Amino acid sequence: MVRRVMTTAFFVPATAILVGIVALYAISPGPPDPLRDTEGNVIPGSLSEHVTIQVAIDRMDRDDVPGMVIVLLRAGEPVATAALGLADRTTGRAMTEDALFRTESISKPVTAWGAMRLAQTGRLDLDAPITACLTRWQPSETTPDITVRQLLSHTAGIGQGDFAARYAPAALRPGLTEHLAGDFRMIATPGTAFAYSNTGYNLLELVIEDCTGEDFGAFMAREVLRPLGMSSASYDWTDAVMAMGHDLHGLPVTPYVYPGRGSGGLFATAGDVARFAAASLSGADQRVLAPASVAALHSPRNEVSGLFGYAAGGYGLGHFTETLSDGRTAVWHGGQGYGWMSHMHLVPETGDGIIILSNSQRAWPVFAAILRDWSGSLGVAPVGMARVLWAETAARTAIVLALVGATLTFWIAHLGRPRPRVVRVGAGGIAVALIVWPLWAAAQDYLFLFSILPGVWPWLGAASAVAGLGLGTMALVPVRRR
Repeated sequence: MVRRVMTTAFFVPATAILVGIVALYAISPGPPDPLRDTEGNVIPGSLSEHVTIQVAIDRMDRDDVPGMVIVLLRAGEPVATAALGLADRTTGRAMTEDALFRTESISKPVTAWGAMRLAQTGRLDLDAPITACLTRWQPSETTPDITVRQLLSHTAGIGQGDFAARYAPAALRPGLTEHLAGDFRMIATPGTAFAYSNTGYNLLELVIEDCTGEDFGAFMAREVLRPLGMSSASYDWTDAVMAMGHDLHGLPVTPYVYPGRGSGGLFATAGDVARFAAASLSGADQRVLAPASVAALHSPRNEVSGLFGYAAGGYGLGHFTETLSDGRTAVWHGGQGYGWMSHMHLVPETGDGIIILSNSQRAWPVFAAILRDWSGSLGVAPVGMARVLWAETAARTAIVLALVGATLTFWIAHLGRPRPRVVRVGAGGIAVALIVWPLWAAAQDYLFLFSILPGVWPWLGAASAVAGLGLGTMALVPVRRR
């Protein structure tokens, strides 16, 4: 009997660890592989030299990311572009370099250029109350004064807003003023702290319209997009063929529009965003903004807190900022929408940059892997956004520990030895939590967990449920009488 117990004590945990290692391997990234184009050919030149590991098709397949376009900038110029995967799974249409995307929150730095253009030409005072411009809608009389600079830096104290207000392009939808009237909410005193706000940038859109007496999309096209060579970019729906979006479950998402455009309404190709990025780099030959105005957009005005603080040190005007390991400053912005994701990372001082657009909401880990490799090509430690991969490592570790813990609790229950009542009650309570949370999560339309762990979180949820069953068994199985 003693030998049997000792054998069980050794064999069961060892088996659990082996199962955990197998599971860990099954959901871990594959080996490094050179970057390939849509025909499977290794991409020559700068891009394949500097962005290789985990960006190959095997990583995209692992995370169920249909397609993406990557543009690399060196010395202020786009030097390589790669179109990977599919633009539309339902038809098998291959991704192309000129594919049109929803850029989501990359719209914000572009909108910031529009506001700065007005300020530079004397048509807008960044530090005056926005009520001086607003004519069609204004916050209530009890709302403290808000400035354009505060809207640009996310320090206006306005809530994040309803990012799920999506409409088919041809469908009836609320006007901007109607949307703001229902979406505007103050959560802090203006000028006191960073609070990321889509509503704030949509309010900035209204400020620009009321200040100029012109439609926001038309103004941005004339004063920013066309002068920078962003020929396919538009804040308005153009009925152009797009890369089909895909949600967190890998299902297709048809194009849509928001009631407001300033925060996330820009449609563009990766080449368009690359031209905007190139104009933002030191020494760029562009006539939209003076170098001092561009520098003001990139200068951090406040520290970033919360989840954003894991990836950025500060926020300027429309741009996140961070200090690289060699002391240089990087500016960036990303975007996540329903079905599309985007990222732009720049080092203005040296003219280095990278743009990634994807037609999947599951692309964050792939972005992080690309950015980690790109950082290495610059000779610096991984940029802040690469920390998304930390979550994968933590989740895989938790999976192994949960499986080992589950097996141990099953074994303890099997032995049937006396357990204090408080232990059994506590184990039962924890068991319920471990089993219920994956079921609750699976019923949600969106959780942040889904975005950073698209291919891992189901394994994590399953391991948690198994651990819960083990604890539940330990709590419920009666003690054997001798």
